[in-house]
Amino acid sequence: MEITEKLLVSLGGWPVFKEAKSIRNAGRIQDAVYAPPILKGRLSEGGREFSAGLRIRNPVDIENLCPCRDSRQRGLICAHSIAVALQILAPVAARHAVAEQAAAKSFSSTPSTSEAPRVELGIEGSLRHLEAAISFHYSRPGIQNPNAEAVSLAKLIACGFENDKGKAVLRGEDAVVKFFAADLPRLKKNWTIREGERFQHVTKDIVRFEPRFALKERSDGWLDFHIHFTAGKEAVLSAHDLQRLLQSGKPQLKLADGRIAVPDVDLASDLEEVLRDCDPSQERGAYKLRESQRGYIESSIAEWTGKTPPPAPALDAKALGPLRERLRPYQIEGALWLLKNARNSSAGLLADEMGLGKTIQALAMMEALPGPHLVVCPSSLVWNWSREASVFCPNLRVLTIEGPERAERFPKIPNHDLIVTSYALLRRDAEHYKAFVFSTTTLDEAQHIKNPGSQNARAACAIRSKSRFILTGTPLENCIRDLWSLFDFLLPGYLGTRKDFQERYEKPLAAGESAGVWLRLLRRVKPWMLRRRKSEILKELPAKIEQVVQVELSPDQKAAYTQLQIAARAEVDAMRESGGAARMKVLTALLRLRQACCDLRLLNGESEAPSAKLEALLELLGEAVDGGHRTLVFSQFTSMLDLIVPALDEAGISWCRLDGSTKDRGAVVERFQSDASISVFLISLKAGGAGLNLTGADTVIHFDPWWNPAVEAQATDRAHRIGQEKVVTSIKLIARDTVEQRVLEMQAKKRILSTELLEPDSVVGLSIQDAQDLIG
Repeated sequence: MEITEKLLVSLGGWPVFKEAKSIRNAGRIQDAVYAPPILKGRLSEGGREFSAGLRIRNPVDIENLCPCRDSRQRGLICAHSIAVALQILAPVAARHAVAEQAAAKSFSSTPSTSEAPRVELGIEGSLRHLEAAISFHYSRPGIQNPNAEAVSLAKLIACGFENDKGKAVLRGEDAVVKFFAADLPRLKKNWTIREGERFQHVTKDIVRFEPRFALKERSDGWLDFHIHFTAGKEAVLSAHDLQRLLQSGKPQLKLADGRIAVPDVDLASDLEEVLRDCDPSQERGAYKLRESQRGYIESSIAEWTGKTPPPAPALDAKALGPLRERLRPYQIEGALWLLKNARNSSAGLLADEMGLGKTIQALAMMEALPGPHLVVCPSSLVWNWSREASVFCPNLRVLTIEGPERAERFPKIPNHDLIVTSYALLRRDAEHYKAFVFSTTTLDEAQHIKNPGSQNARAACAIRSKSRFILTGTPLENCIRDLWSLFDFLLPGYLGTRKDFQERYEKPLAAGESAGVWLRLLRRVKPWMLRRRKSEILKELPAKIEQVVQVELSPDQKAAYTQLQIAARAEVDAMRESGGAARMKVLTALLRLRQACCDLRLLNGESEAPSAKLEALLELLGEAVDGGHRTLVFSQFTSMLDLIVPALDEAGISWCRLDGSTKDRGAVVERFQSDASISVFLISLKAGGAGLNLTGADTVIHFDPWWNPAVEAQATDRAHRIGQEKVVTSIKLIARDTVEQRVLEMQAKKRILSTELLEPDSVVGLSIQDAQDLIG
């Protein structure tokens, strides 16, 4: 099986993948060999070498062969083994830094710790040849954090240092001067630096251009941003002067006292990009900026200077209404953040992970602010918003705009505090809303506006409102373009035009230029975004265990699947020849393959062939019922739910069901939550994958995989959320060696997006290669 970066990210997750790259880049892989299915290699750590690797049978059956604790005790795919795989893809010459050898201890006798060490760097040499020695210090002797040390060594290597006979060396005057001007000040923020006498002597006549920034409010509501750079007593350069110096070919300036002034090239480049983002005008030597750019500029200044800006004055919790008594501390923080932005007539994206109570935080904000407030949500959640408001904020007068006689309700809007409608009805009723100005407009599950040209997006952006908010646990559901669409509603123009965003962010990130571009984008959006993760703030929330259960198709299913697979390959060939005109036929072929994996009766209602997945489901449910567990079963096919129902009846398993045809969703949910004798809740993925609180279950089974992992995760979090007191087990039923197994690989690519909130992705639509990979 071929090793790819996509596969490696899916195995360990993005943080482990980044740690593995640091290990590989630090030259700690001594050798690596891949003879399928065995991947083996040797690593150096703490002065000792050990073996690591993987046994790769298929994308979902991979065994870690590393002796580390993450592998042995926690059963995880560790950074050591991922690093060995990366060495196969892109070898880095093995090297041993002097500092690592000096700090080396026996791997077997030095216990690992999660403590972050104090890093000390000693440097000595000339402007043409500089040597470095790095050491690590802990609160007590005899412990070591190999991963943290590897990351620090990688930072040193990123500054240009190379191994030379066991020494870390930086060569060349340009490289040493750049290190002195740009890298050394940044390292000093977190490391202890010891500069040798010789290095101090040769750099005493070199001074850095120091940036000076000032951000001032204007009387007209705009901001003035003043920038200049100083070196010595007489050199003062504007941002334009500095750019001209950098473009001169020799970025140095000789001062009157004979010293040489050098700029931080990286800072100057980042500053230029930030100014392009803000698109300011210039007046009297200052850059004129919109107030909405304040957070971006302040976070950029903090990045450039290392000085954290003073925190903005926070609202007192008493600013909220009675609901605050029922909120957790982090929910109070979120509600106050929303309220502050609303009072400032601005905007905000509440992107808390699913299950943390975004709805109740928004209601707390609305309770504390005069209305009317408008909430737009999926049709299936209108009742949920109305119910939650009546339970948590009984003082709010709620009006739902739905049903065939809804036109009669619009005149009543001024007499209500909270107005709730759906995206589908908003676009139909757009003309009616033009007569109103809302205090706040909140979009729930805002992926419904991810296409900026859609009727949903145009109708939402046309709403007149003093403040705008979005609630979503998946701000990037598919690709980075989603982010621009969300901000086009929140703060029109803040991220530039659609074309600007594509040129400045989408294309560079897709091309792999991720470091500076990505950090700049994060600084730009974070002032308007609040995101917390369950693992960070809900320590009392039980764990979530995720499993993949592979199922072997029955002989009849295999035969039918093979025939459909042959036909699907022909459709892909036609799609290639027609330039995409046959795309719908390919999608239909993929649908039929997925249906064959579930049950042949989805293809032919007359089939009597057994379904391997249905049999596996009944076995799992039998075990769950015997163990006293209650289960949510999700499927995207309501016709599959129709087939599961009689099987449950025959097995004597009690159930209830929710799909798009369910009239009283609230009653069905309440029945399952309150009646512990109901063992199984059958749910259509689209109808019940979001907005429901189903903590009565502690097991979730996905009968068939969906393309987007965020949708599945959202469905799982119907059970894994506040109020859950048990460990939640999430199980995916996957037919072996079929399109379902390959869907998991596609999901892994999308999952990179959500690991660190905003990870870039360039997948747009289904390409010919995607279709070919899925069909097999």
